[in-house]
Amino acid sequence: MFKRFRLYTLLIFVTLPLQVEAGQPQGWFYQLFVDRDLWQDHRINIYGRVQAGLMYNDNSSDNLFPTGFFNLDEGFILNRTEIIVEKPLRTTYKPRIGPFPGPAPENWDWGFLVQGRYGQDFSRTYGFDDELNINENERRVFILPQWFVKAYAPWGGGTTFQFGTWFTNIGNEIGAPVDPPSPFYSHAYAMMYGPSKHFGGLLSTRLPVAKELGLWGIELGLVQGWNNLQDNNSEKSLITALQWRSPDMRTWIDFESIWGNEQSENGVLDQRPFVAVSSNDENLFRQFHSLTLTQWLGKEKEWRIAVNAVYGDQEGGDVVAANANPPGFLITENSQWYGVNGSVVWQMKKDLQLGLRAEWFTDRDGAYFLLPEGRYNAWTASVSWYPEPWLRIRPEIRYDHYSGAGQPFGGELPTLFSGNEQEQTLLSVDATLFL
Repeated sequence: MFKRFRLYTLLIFVTLPLQVEAGQPQGWFYQLFVDRDLWQDHRINIYGRVQAGLMYNDNSSDNLFPTGFFNLDEGFILNRTEIIVEKPLRTTYKPRIGPFPGPAPENWDWGFLVQGRYGQDFSRTYGFDDELNINENERRVFILPQWFVKAYAPWGGGTTFQFGTWFTNIGNEIGAPVDPPSPFYSHAYAMMYGPSKHFGGLLSTRLPVAKELGLWGIELGLVQGWNNLQDNNSEKSLITALQWRSPDMRTWIDFESIWGNEQSENGVLDQRPFVAVSSNDENLFRQFHSLTLTQWLGKEKEWRIAVNAVYGDQEGGDVVAANANPPGFLITENSQWYGVNGSVVWQMKKDLQLGLRAEWFTDRDGAYFLLPEGRYNAWTASVSWYPEPWLRIRPEIRYDHYSGAGQPFGGELPTLFSGNEQEQTLLSVDATLFL
C-alpha cells in the first residue's frame, strides 16, 4: 500500500511541468567549428551524441532488469558516446521511417552511414561486435551498431535501397533511444521482445498513387535474421512493411513483419533472447509482427498519440536446458508473446514536453530467456526539457507490475530464477548532448 501511495505522489510530482520536444540540431558543432566545406562540397555530415543518466529502483536490489533495458545496474550510467558519419540521400522516402510528400527527385543518388559507439548501450551484432577482444568482460563496450551504404532511384514515387547493418524498421521504437529521438528513457516490452537490428538488404519505395489517397510506402528486406551478422542457419529471414500517411500527414499507419527460421546453435546463448535448439538441425520458425497507429492533434500538431500492438511466436526445439538452468531457459514448445502499448506526447512549449505511456504485455510461455512467463504491465511518465536546442534533460518515473508464478524484478540476473519482487518503481534522469 505504501509503495503505491509513493508511486502516485511521484507521478504527480513528475507530471507537474509540461513537456514538448524541441528540434535537435545535427552536426552543428562539426560544421561550425571544424569543416563546414565537407557538407557544402560533398554533403557528408559528421555529428555526435553523448548520453548519460542516473537510475534508481525502489527495492533492495541494484538490478534494474528488465525495466532498465540496456542498463542492468542502478547508479550512474554512460549510455553512449558516439559519432556518426553520414551522406544522406535526396529522396522523398526515408528508409525505416516511411514516405514523405513532395515531388520525387529525378536524379539517382547514393549515400552511406557509419556509426561508432562506446558505452553501456551495447546492442551487439552476433558474429561481429561480440568477437572484438577489447569488449571481453567489459561493462562498457566499443561497437559499430550501424554501417551501410544506400542508393536512390527515380522509380515509381521514389525508391531507395540500403545494404549493411542497420537498426530494425519493425516496431514503434526502432533501434536505440535516440534513433529517432524518443520521449522516454526506458523502453516498452514490445521493443525488448522484437529484433534490434539486421544485416542484409532493404528495399523501400513510395507508391505512385493519387494524392487524395494519401502516401503509400512498402518495404521488403532479406536479412541474416535477428541481430546476426553470422547467421545461425543457412536460411535468411524476410522483412515486409506497409505504410500509409494521410494527405495532411496527421495520421500514420505502419504494419511491419519478419519471418524466418531462427533456431540457435547448441551451446551458443549469444543468439538470444529466444533460444530454441534442435538436436537434428531442424528448422525452427519464428515470426514477429507490429502494427502502429500514430495521430497528431492540435493546430500546431502539439499532441501526438501512438498505439502499438505486437505479436510473435517461436517454434520450440527438442533440446532441454541443463540442470543448472530453470525450465523455460530453452524453448521446447511453441511459445507466443503479444501486447499493446499506447503513448501520449504533449508539446506545450518549444523546449518542454511531457510523455505518458501505458503497456500491457504477455509472455504466454516464458519465451524470453531471462524472464518468467506471465503478464507485465507498465506505466511511464517522462519530461523532456531543452535548456538549449543541443541539450536534453529528461527525468522519468516508471512503475511495473507482474502477474504470474515468477518474480522478475529485484534479486540478481537472471531474474528467471533469482528475482524476488513482482513490482518495481524506477526513477531516472538522463542528459543527452547533440553535437
